[in-house]
Amino acid sequence: MDNTVYYIWLQTVCGMCSSIYLQLFERFSSAKDIYECEDFSFIKGKYACLERLNKKDLSVAFEIYKKCKNNDVRILTYHDKNFPVSLRLINAPPAVLYCKGKFCNLNDEVCIAIVGTRKMTEFGGAVAEDFAYSFTKCGAVVVSGLAKGIDTAAHNGALRANGYTVAVLGTPIDHIYPTENEKLFYFLYENGLVLSEMYPGCPTTRADFPNRNRIISGLCKATVVAEAGENSGALITARHAVVQGKRVYAIPGAIGSDNAGTNALIKTGIEAATTPLDVLSELALMYPTKIKTENCSSYGSKVAAYGMRVSQKQEVKKETAPEVKPTIKSEKPVTPLPIISTGSIDNLILNLLSNNKPMTADELAVCLNVQISEIMISLTMLEIGGKINSLVGNRYIKS
Repeated sequence: MDNTVYYIWLQTVCGMCSSIYLQLFERFSSAKDIYECEDFSFIKGKYACLERLNKKDLSVAFEIYKKCKNNDVRILTYHDKNFPVSLRLINAPPAVLYCKGKFCNLNDEVCIAIVGTRKMTEFGGAVAEDFAYSFTKCGAVVVSGLAKGIDTAAHNGALRANGYTVAVLGTPIDHIYPTENEKLFYFLYENGLVLSEMYPGCPTTRADFPNRNRIISGLCKATVVAEAGENSGALITARHAVVQGKRVYAIPGAIGSDNAGTNALIKTGIEAATTPLDVLSELALMYPTKIKTENCSSYGSKVAAYGMRVSQKQEVKKETAPEVKPTIKSEKPVTPLPIISTGSIDNLILNLLSNNKPMTADELAVCLNVQISEIMISLTMLEIGGKINSLVGNRYIKS
């Protein structure tokens, strides 16, 4: 029997995004060895899957294996030589990755993630696409999530540069979502790679999209947040990247809700990227044979075209706008929102977690009446500082 079946069995037993894999793969050199083990008392911590590890039923795993073979789905397992080495180092590594498209050994590439909101502005999309185009032309592989908005712009930019791009899904490998990106899926099957840790027909949960973000950041040397609101999932990707010790950049935007998340990242110390070269220059020093920045442009055709359209609209408005006499209106006094420093938020979070009751980021945001973007940034810094620990289910507890 193909050893791959044992890895699929392990994944169906332990689930996705579980830190138990670190303990298992540290002790065993293959999933078959785990399957043959009868004593798991060495496992530290409480895991719901411990009882299931003793049920040695391969039937479901074998059906998944056959479905993959019949649908041209390539299976990468944790110990496969082509499995991304960087993913073995993250807190909850995937046991299996399912792939469709033009396979490339990502261990030989310099990958850069571009992530952001699904509800992008026209300018945000133009910037993301031009950054992706420049990254690709300079030798990098662009990684994103194939969602609407910034993800789509990033993949399109890489494809426009005739390059290779990788999409990490938050859905099963055989499920095209969103449906409006069906054509883009098929483009990637021919010119890139689509991967997921979820097998064909895998049951889905609300946690699937946040969980896949750790894989996006884990694959990459750097993560760029192109445009993100205060509740954007892109902030979760940025947090994972920081925890994983990766470079994180935020493209600054206009003040307002569209860029509240990216601007908040910059305020807390994340490096701003105003041109692709801000990201590429350091990578070129680290990987000189891969990244070539000689032809890296500050702004590409998409941003230039956007600027041209804006100028034309402004000229039309000047020509057609009627003369309006200014009127004075009485305005209601605006009550300013309270400003809470990042340090204060850190202390408030630690106080809430001091009773040893795990809480999610959303629960903390509600309790403190603070934007989720500020909570995510504080959680990142507290986890890096060793003051809190993350648990299964995106919950946090005081160290």
